[in-house]
Amino acid sequence: MKKAKISKLIRKHSVVSHSGHNVSHAKNRTKRKFKYNLHAVTVVLNGVKKKIRVPTSQLRQLRKAGLTTHYQKPTE
Repeated sequence: MKKAKISKLIRKHSVVSHSGHNVSHAKNRTKRKFKYNLHAVTVVLNGVKKKIRVPTSQLRQLRKAGLTTHYQKPTE
């Protein structure tokens, strides 16, 4: 996975958050935002480690590509 693709994934999730309402038992509504579940992950790109914040929905793709320092497949 290239750096441009990673930044595209991050930009998609970090720019706009969804909005909605908190609804009490009395049906009073107050506005709220649904924030993305971001995690700080160390990514290795071209031999350089970089810490980025990634939504959990994209963590699986990074792990499968072998770019994160955690959960790397053992080399034999």
